[in-house]
Amino acid sequence: MANPCLDYPQPVGIPRLFAQSAALIVLAAACIPAAASAPAVPAHLSVAIALVLHVDDVKTGATQSLDTALTADDAAAILGIRGLTGGLFAQNGFANGYVRAFAWKDASPLAARAMACTTYLFADPVGAHDTLSLIVRAADEAGVDRMSLGASLGDESAGFQIDTEFKDLLGTSISMTTTGVVFRHANALSLVSYRAPSNQDDPGYVIALARKQLDLQKAVAPVGVTIPDLVAAPRAESFGSSHTDATNLVLTVKDVPGGMRARSEGALTAQAFAAGDADTGAMFESHGFLSAYGRVFTRSSQFGKEATVIRSETAILTDNRGAHEAFRDLSDLASAVGARALGTVGAGDESRAFRLDDYEEDASYIEILFRHRNAVSIVEIQFPARLVNEALSVDLATKQVTRQLVDLGMLKPLR
Repeated sequence: MANPCLDYPQPVGIPRLFAQSAALIVLAAACIPAAASAPAVPAHLSVAIALVLHVDDVKTGATQSLDTALTADDAAAILGIRGLTGGLFAQNGFANGYVRAFAWKDASPLAARAMACTTYLFADPVGAHDTLSLIVRAADEAGVDRMSLGASLGDESAGFQIDTEFKDLLGTSISMTTTGVVFRHANALSLVSYRAPSNQDDPGYVIALARKQLDLQKAVAPVGVTIPDLVAAPRAESFGSSHTDATNLVLTVKDVPGGMRARSEGALTAQAFAAGDADTGAMFESHGFLSAYGRVFTRSSQFGKEATVIRSETAILTDNRGAHEAFRDLSDLASAVGARALGTVGAGDESRAFRLDDYEEDASYIEILFRHRNAVSIVEIQFPARLVNEALSVDLATKQVTRQLVDLGMLKPLR
């Protein structure tokens, strides 16, 4: 049931922030809220060294490899992001920074684990917000994969993962994965990064460390600062009775469980939307297929019972009747490949859920199909064999149909 047309591309042009262990950095800080009886004017932290993790906070066996204060120029040089200079740090109100890095003595020096935490303090939350926005934009432009954090972290946050491949002196190929979590709490910007062999990838560990670093900030400044909506670009409202663009009608990294990584996304043909089945794709065309969009999320199988792959897709057809016929065709296709019908799930105007167990591949699948007006959607979740989570599957379908309700103005925009 997997879609062969959504491959996992290897990103290129990665900034040093994600490509080198020297740039596995954390930026952190916060504001101290006023007392309950005083005006709510937050004070600013002044010492970054108190807001980075210590060697006792990380996995056993680590040694401290870097422990130093940072100037604005140092901070920009370590991050290595084009356009992010020491001058821009100063312009954004950079006050001071601190970096602490850790390393492990693993069997192969080339595959050694490494971690770093850095704290940057800014004069106000807007400066921290602007710097975070530049980091996130640079990572997106470089093709770094987004990763779900599972729940909000600080005032704003983002997670990333990237794989790198190289060969050791014996010519053996080594794959390393770097996981980064960047977040802002009040006037503090933090990034926790961890590089490890890909078969030891553990995003949940990195997320937990980021939350531990956030706790350091909240111990001094319990309340964060939300950037006013006026800072963000205005949202253009365009509502109607029919969907016209599938791009925003699929799940995002914020919708899926923590540690899941957005591996690929893009427009789909009718045949690709039909999981590569040419006959079903041709029927979609006859029903008025206009366009489709899909996004795939993955996570390491070491998580045991958790979902390992989530496929989210939506197709737009010319009218509701054509979408209904396409929905029926998809249901027939699911049955034809041996999936067992589980019933409806109450998503959209009509829906059906299926389960397929593939013991040869040690996998079980839950697939939920639903139609909302002229849009037909698929949410497919792959689990380790026999370990399906039907509640998660229904929750994901509900989140996807919610995006479609928002698209037609039936709900307020998602935050």
